Formats: sequence, C-alpha cells, structure tokens
Amino acid sequence: MAISAPKRLREAGSPKPASRRVRRRLSTTHVLTAIVVILAFVLNLLVLSDRGATSMVAVADSRLPAGSTFDPTSVRLVPIESSFEGLPSLVDGGEVSQFEGWILQRSIPEGAVIGDGDLVAPTQGDGLRSMSLPVGAEHAAGGSLVPGDRVDVISVSEGTARFVAVDLEIISVANQASGSIGNSGDYHLVVSVEADDALRLAEALERGSIEIVRSTGASEIGATRSLDG
Repeated sequence: MAISAPKRLREAGSPKPASRRVRRRLSTTHVLTAIVVILAFVLNLLVLSDRGATSMVAVADSRLPAGSTFDPTSVRLVPIESSFEGLPSLVDGGEVSQFEGWILQRSIPEGAVIGDGDLVAPTQGDGLRSMSLPVGAEHAAGGSLVPGDRVDVISVSEGTARFVAVDLEIISVANQASGSIGNSGDYHLVVSVEADDALRLAEALERGSIEIVRSTGASEIGATRSLDG
C-alpha cells in the first residue's frame, strides 16, 4: 500500500526539530561553561597580581640608638608585600621625610623595620626636645607617675648609681587609658629634655638600667652630683 505524501513528510520531518533543540541546549551549556572558565582565569590572575604587589618601607641602615633624633638619611627603603597585616604601622617611603627630627623611643637594630610607634614628636613652643624612656613600673615610682610630674633619672652601671638628668617634666605615659604607668611590664615615659640630657639618657639606656624618681616639689640637686655621681 502506497504512503500518502503528507504522512511521508511528517515522518521524515518529525526528527529534525528535536535534533535542532538538542543542539541549542548543548550550545548554551558550552557557552556558560566557557564563561565560567574565563572568569575563573581572570580572577586567578587578579589574585596573583595582588599577591605580587609591594610597598616600600623604611629599615635602619645602621643601628639607631634610643633617644636619638631621627634622620631620613639613616634609613633605606626595602619592598614588603602589600598584603602584610602590619604594613599600616610601618614608616613607608612617603613618610620618611615627615619624621625628620622626631625622637626614637627605642633602639632600632640594623636592618630592622621602623614603625611609626617607634618615634615621638618633639615638643613644640618650649624650646625643649622630647624623649621616651622605656622602664618597668617597679623602677618608676611604682607606676604612679602622671603627666606634669617632675622626675630625676638615675643610671646604675657596674654597681655604681649616679644621677644623669634631674627635674625633667613628664609629657605623657604609655598607659593612656589610666593616665599613669601600669603596675607591671615595661612602659614608656615621654619627658622634656635639653640636648645634653638626651645624650646622657641615651647612654644610660644603652647600659640597660635606669631608675625614675619622682621629684615634684623636691629640693634641687647640685649639678656636679647630678651629672658626675
């Protein structure tokens, strides 16, 4: 029996639309997959690029003693990864000149990075310099000193004690929350000093042992006794 033309057309043509629908579904999947792969590649490049980013920070070109005045020529710049968490606290290349004339609160070994917390601004308007004295509370009137107090500084070396600076004014203390030195551990006193006082104090700090004596309202100590022991 002969098949009519309309039936042959339906039977011959019916698979073709289904085949086109399959190709469209496969084509869309391939495109989406390609987009995902490209995006992953681009993101990976961005991550690797970010990891490779560096910033220039200041390190001591030679040993910098506590109490000395900061000189930009005494440092060199080295790269450090920008992802380093402590980067904001370090002195970077653009800040070095801004700290010229500031006072070092602690000794900086050669090659060590310099943080902005290692420097204290000199006092303004009174003609005096400022200097930080790291000392334990047990060697600083039991941690009871406050800004405005007057203090004398004693250095102990090879069993001999002598006054190295007298009648210094405390500008600030490390424990800002309480306004005084804490009860334990090491803290910093920032005091106003003359140039000669700063040098003697720096030497005393290098010897490693100082005592802070509250002298508010106390009688003056003779210059010979205070400086020569």
